[in-house]
Amino acid sequence: MRKSVRYIAVFVLSFSGLFLPDVIHELNVRAQAEAPSLKKMRPRTVTAGTRTFTIRLEGKRFASGANVLFDGVPLASPRIQRKGKLLLADVDASLVASPGTHTIQGVNPDGSASPVETLTVGAQDPDLRIVLDGNAVQEDSGLIFLPNLLTDSFSKGADVQVWGRSTAVTEVPGGVQIEIPADFVDDPAAIPITLFDKDGNLSNTELFFVVPIPAEINSVEPDSLEVGTEDVPFIVRGVFKPGAIIVVNDMPLPTTVGKNQRLEATLPGNLRSQPTQLIFRVEQEGIQSLDTIVPVAPTTGPFIFNVAPILIRHMENKPSIEVFGANFTKEMTALVDGQEAFVRDFGKSHLTVALERDIPIGVHTVQVKDTEGNITELATFKVVPDLIVSTFVGTEKLGFSLGCVSREEAEFRRPRRMTIAPDGLLYITDQQNHAIRTIDLNTGQTCTVAGTGLEGYHDSGNSAGKPPTFSFPNGVAVDNSGTIFVTENGNSVVRRIRRSGGNITVDTVAGMFNEVTSEDRQDRYNSTRQGIASYRDAGLFDSAFRLPDDILIAPDGSLYIADAGNAVIRRISRDGVVETIAGNGVPGFADGAAKQARFNTPTAMALSADGRFLFVADTNNNRVRKVDLVNKRVSTFAGGATSGSTADGPGGQAILVRPIGLALDSDGTLYVAELEVSDIRRIDPQGNVTTVAGGGSQKLKDGPGIDARFNKPRGLAVDTQRGILYIADYENFVIRSIALR
Repeated sequence: MRKSVRYIAVFVLSFSGLFLPDVIHELNVRAQAEAPSLKKMRPRTVTAGTRTFTIRLEGKRFASGANVLFDGVPLASPRIQRKGKLLLADVDASLVASPGTHTIQGVNPDGSASPVETLTVGAQDPDLRIVLDGNAVQEDSGLIFLPNLLTDSFSKGADVQVWGRSTAVTEVPGGVQIEIPADFVDDPAAIPITLFDKDGNLSNTELFFVVPIPAEINSVEPDSLEVGTEDVPFIVRGVFKPGAIIVVNDMPLPTTVGKNQRLEATLPGNLRSQPTQLIFRVEQEGIQSLDTIVPVAPTTGPFIFNVAPILIRHMENKPSIEVFGANFTKEMTALVDGQEAFVRDFGKSHLTVALERDIPIGVHTVQVKDTEGNITELATFKVVPDLIVSTFVGTEKLGFSLGCVSREEAEFRRPRRMTIAPDGLLYITDQQNHAIRTIDLNTGQTCTVAGTGLEGYHDSGNSAGKPPTFSFPNGVAVDNSGTIFVTENGNSVVRRIRRSGGNITVDTVAGMFNEVTSEDRQDRYNSTRQGIASYRDAGLFDSAFRLPDDILIAPDGSLYIADAGNAVIRRISRDGVVETIAGNGVPGFADGAAKQARFNTPTAMALSADGRFLFVADTNNNRVRKVDLVNKRVSTFAGGATSGSTADGPGGQAILVRPIGLALDSDGTLYVAELEVSDIRRIDPQGNVTTVAGGGSQKLKDGPGIDARFNKPRGLAVDTQRGILYIADYENFVIRSIALR
């Protein structure tokens, strides 16, 4: 029997030897067939100095976990799309800083790889320059986009390539209109755009950004909890992408995908160990959904989380408080200082309780009682004396003076932003006088530092021999040496004013511009330069802004700029680099990772005393946002509530209406000017919003804050030594003041 087995084994080995080479060959062919194929690499050419861009490999069989090798080294942020037919990855700017050639290859996790392609990094022709006007969109828009390339370098035979594909162009004033194909904006990416002239010379490479869409929460189960210590499973339903995670009170939770693509996670018991309001969000690709609040109450009876506002001005007209809590019903009773009060409105989680107009100054209590006699713990609010609003400088008349005038003679033409400088003066951008002014806080004397009252763009020493001119200056900041930095709406650049003795020197510190050489055009526009509005991170004079607004100086000497027209926050570093630190260029709203977060017309800013947090008036999102400069995250500090919620209140439960001015006091209180309703609000360090002055009709009226009126106030500045808040009352053409203490 053993011999039979031995013979059979020998036969099998002998027989397989006849066919084994073919079997091995077939296995090799099959393995090669499973390797990724590469139909097209985009782009094939970029210009040296291009910012970080996305490379696109079109083919088949890119497996989950595939990556792009750049000279044999894996790139950052690889992602697979379209069922393995598209592989994207980001090429860091440092890899394409100099001319040369590089190998590109797609590789699967099993080591199988696509054919090798070559990326050429070419030198820019110094005579070819393009600026992209309109450079970002949200993914999955399904539309063709037609931004403009601002250039005087386009000529017959030239070719514009979008992600390596020649695109249709239409000549327009100042350049050409190009087409971004609809299939290019389906996935988040930084798409390179380059102009080739008829001889094949390259322009600089610009980027068109496709940014991710936020997640959307439809429901959370359970939608309320009792206090306890046990872990609780949660289900979140909505519209999500692969990799989405549940975040509760800024804590990411291990998340799995369940039935019907719902998200599932377990809430740790320590998050519900005491009464609280849990804030649920879903984060995907670095950005977060809107908030969903889940209350945690100690019992099934009534419970109060907080009261808003926590400060009420004495003799407020029709005063009331909003009581936020859990398990409220229509039959419940509200008690103020132990006495039953009228409930104007109710919901499961809030009650609106009316107060007597003459309720005395001091601390007061509120409780809620149900029909069975169960009563909440005491919550408190405070009635405070009203503050007085005065006109500090200005006559309500439009006017301008090149020299210095007294408080009684000073006239403005729509003052915009203000700052109190190290020299103790109040600096103001007098926007429609196209000038920078100062006010002596002791005497009110008002002087013009720079600007002629006429719009233009002249730096010192210009070819026309004209004095420096500005165009709708916006933000103003002054460093310890007395150097003044100014942003401009009209020229979309950052200017600098330096003083030496009695001499003033004005130059451009950042932003793109063209020289105006025609004397006729110089006279017509009162300019020897033409600013270029666009969006570009680069060196000082290769960078571009669009309607830059407020500007601040950081402790390290760098500059922060609210780039309102580009919906981003920019920084100019001390080594002369302009970079985006928050926002992605697409107007909208999303919290999360700073560079994926979205703003909608960020205008004013304030920097915390420790330099860690930057507060931003996100005007058209009706919010004040907070940028954590250390952890590079963006969150909402206050605002965002919808109609029906209280105007004053805690953080996200308060309503702000187009906030446009910010100023931070020494105790951490943030003051806010609201454009739409023309009032001044206060946000304490815990995020509670209360009203200081204004509201109602838009006019000029001094007196108690309840009765005072403003007309579209803009900039704010706090004199922390004197305890005075200054307000640029834009449409009243004056500077107002409020004594805070």
